[in-house]
Amino acid sequence: MLSKITDMIQPRHIGLLGICIIAFLYMALFRYDNYGIEEGAARALLINWSIIHQIANATPLFGVPDLRALMFIFLDLHWAGSLPAAKVFTLFMLLATALMFYRWSENYDNSETATMGTAMLLISPIAVMQVDSISPGVFLFFCFTSAFWFNDMYYNSKRTVTGTLFMLMMMSAFAISLHPMGLALPLALFIQWFAKKDDAIAAVKRRNLLISVILTTAILLLMRWGWSGLEWRTDYFASLGSILMGSPILQTQPPTGLGLMVASVLALVVSVYVYQRNYELFSLSLVLACLIGLVLPDSSWALMALITIVAIGLPQLIAIHRRTGIQSLMGQRGGVLLLLMICASMFTSADKHYREVSQLHIKSDVDYLITAAVGIANDDSQAFTMASQWPARTMLATKRDVLPLPPESILQNPKVFLEKTKGVTHFLFNPNSPENKALSRMSMNLGHRMETIELLPAGIILEVNSQ
Repeated sequence: MLSKITDMIQPRHIGLLGICIIAFLYMALFRYDNYGIEEGAARALLINWSIIHQIANATPLFGVPDLRALMFIFLDLHWAGSLPAAKVFTLFMLLATALMFYRWSENYDNSETATMGTAMLLISPIAVMQVDSISPGVFLFFCFTSAFWFNDMYYNSKRTVTGTLFMLMMMSAFAISLHPMGLALPLALFIQWFAKKDDAIAAVKRRNLLISVILTTAILLLMRWGWSGLEWRTDYFASLGSILMGSPILQTQPPTGLGLMVASVLALVVSVYVYQRNYELFSLSLVLACLIGLVLPDSSWALMALITIVAIGLPQLIAIHRRTGIQSLMGQRGGVLLLLMICASMFTSADKHYREVSQLHIKSDVDYLITAAVGIANDDSQAFTMASQWPARTMLATKRDVLPLPPESILQNPKVFLEKTKGVTHFLFNPNSPENKALSRMSMNLGHRMETIELLPAGIILEVNSQ
């Protein structure tokens, strides 16, 4: 009886069991308050919740949301207003994408590299951070992996216009709306198809796809011009160091040393990849995303860097071992096993410490500033309408009316400023940010009307004196 049961168990069943265990571990690490959410994700969630609950608020003024708003529509059917449901949905996206990534790695390398690469990716602290904050990196990973399979289906189809072509453009639009790194997908598609001239049908496919890529990219760039909601000033090495050390709010000092090591490995992997010229859509999208992400080195860029190292660098390391000619286990896999043991130890240690974020209610500097705003908003005895540099995150935490900061066009004349911002009782922003210099000067000019009531490392809260 036992032998029959064991015969029915296949390797994929063990893999699915492992993914289920990882899913429960992820959920144990999540924080379930209203903090730590990425600004763009908060906008997408809030605009959906306001529509479902038929609440008139300022979310349309926050700017055009990315296409995560469409993905979150499925949550609104039963779990509108539930932040844990949004995190679990993002977790499902990561796990489903990990399965597609495994199949890609298995097709282009072997099941050995696919298993090691997928496992290292799923236990990495940067993946936990991305899911917990509902950041763009997970969805970019989904777009790149899905586009690879849709592209393969379109290339092998006998028709010149198919549903897979529209799915490719949808993945491209989704990726571009999320992050500047999303431009890597249409660029990779353009590079892949530009030289394809196999026959008449392939030439028509090539023309249709190139036109579609150009139109899709142009439309989404006009819609998401500037990618509002992203943090543009971050540290390259600190972001890459978070791959190994986990959440930056748990570090007393930025892990720049480890970040420098990861940057060196990433540069080596990309250099060897370019030298080998063995391009295909998924790996090319990853490399281009890492290069484009240099303009915005946030945690999503760090996740793309890790995926690039795992997907491209791991097979390169195994190939180096094979060239040694040593037939022993240590000769063929010694360096790989040593690297995996070191990374796995650091990853699991960082994951364990990440649980302290939810247990001890540790927050980032911005979230501590928003927490101060929550204390003000909880006072029902006074009016509250806040203009915030992070309007979606502030509205999510305070559950009160929040507006974006006023545009620079009304910050030149104090009389115009007071007239246009009539009704706003508080301002929350970072006075050291270059885009807030005009607002800082205006608050100093109106010192008799605006009082600083909170001064924290991430910024200040000003209260408008109606008298």
